[in-house]
Amino acid sequence: MKNKNFIIYFIVTLVFIFTIIIVNYIYQTKLNYIKVSQKILFQEASSLFNNVVTTRLWASKHGGIYVKAHEGIKPNPYLEDNHTYTKNNELLIKVNPAWMTRQLSELSNEVNKNYYFKITSLNPKNPNNKADLFEKKALEFLDKNRNEDFYTKLNDKAYDLLGVLRVDESCLSCHKTQNYKVGDTMGGLRVSIPTNVYSQNVELITSKTNILYVITFFTSIVFIFIISYTINSIYTRERNILRLNKTLERKVKNRTKELVEANKKLLKISTSDFLTNIPNRRYFFDMGSKSFNLAKRENQKLCVVCIDIDFFKKVNDTYGHQIGDEVLKYVSGSLENSIRKSDILARTGGEEFMIILNSTDSQGALNLSEKIREFFNKNNFITENLNIPVTISIGISQIKSNDESLDTIIARADKALYASKENGRNQVSVNL
Repeated sequence: MKNKNFIIYFIVTLVFIFTIIIVNYIYQTKLNYIKVSQKILFQEASSLFNNVVTTRLWASKHGGIYVKAHEGIKPNPYLEDNHTYTKNNELLIKVNPAWMTRQLSELSNEVNKNYYFKITSLNPKNPNNKADLFEKKALEFLDKNRNEDFYTKLNDKAYDLLGVLRVDESCLSCHKTQNYKVGDTMGGLRVSIPTNVYSQNVELITSKTNILYVITFFTSIVFIFIISYTINSIYTRERNILRLNKTLERKVKNRTKELVEANKKLLKISTSDFLTNIPNRRYFFDMGSKSFNLAKRENQKLCVVCIDIDFFKKVNDTYGHQIGDEVLKYVSGSLENSIRKSDILARTGGEEFMIILNSTDSQGALNLSEKIREFFNKNNFITENLNIPVTISIGISQIKSNDESLDTIIARADKALYASKENGRNQVSVNL
């Protein structure tokens, strides 16, 4: 009898200990699921924040943008130097980064009522940007904790994220009267996203967890009488939990893949010219510097070709900017078809283009440039109603052993381009 009781007590003790372990494992799995779900909320909100900040940064790097005045937009009363006029006396309204962020936020709020964006500050120039209680608490926290970039709050209806907007050099021109310094907390951008899906998932995992608790305790009692059945039940519960984890991991992996693709698209947008769809100035100097350093290290030839469309302003004045844009597309497409894949072509200004010819000396660059110039000299830009002569002027320079940067080669090529224009245009000049 004693042995039997001892065995019963021993089995009950083991079952109790094992039950506690299983219950704790289920509880930790539930916590991990909720944490990952909250991380997904953070990733979605921070991604939306970063998209707006990237657009804001672009505007800030360019000192704001000007838009043609139209119904529904007036000069920003809180911005100095808030408008200008074109040569045709058309009113252009300046949109600085803060105002752009506000308009993007208001537009997003109108398009999708479930999402909410707001630019805010503790010391706003625009009273509409005054912080509410959550935003004030978030901005005070981020100002005290300079190593933190975000402040978040999760409630039943929404997940609120406020990302800090700190002062850099490009911000001071618009906020000089507010005594900001570089690095100060200027304000923040609030992003609120709905939590209905998150709440449903939490309710679902909580419901399943409660069921697992009941099953585990019931199984533990049965285990005292039927050991084999209990072991089998435990493994079944284990498989269900692992399957739930794999499902969660797959969702996280898919979301991460979507974020990577979104970042790739943003990078392409930031390095491409919006009109001609060829690389822009930023891309040219990033890749050009790498080509220059490689050529210097490997002692290889490299040439820079500067190209300018002759009398392009006359084309715009005569036929209008829409035709001028089509001429730019025509020139960029022809240039792209004339170079190798290893060369770098970019639109670096209004009607200015640059090419880096890798592993090419000045004679090779001259031959190619003459071929390109002759093509435009013989082939006009033709539409259904127009036949417009288009010629180009070209300047060339080759890398030297004492060149310290790509800029020195570009400067010489630019002088050669100037010489081509001074000597009558529609010609190629070389500055060695």
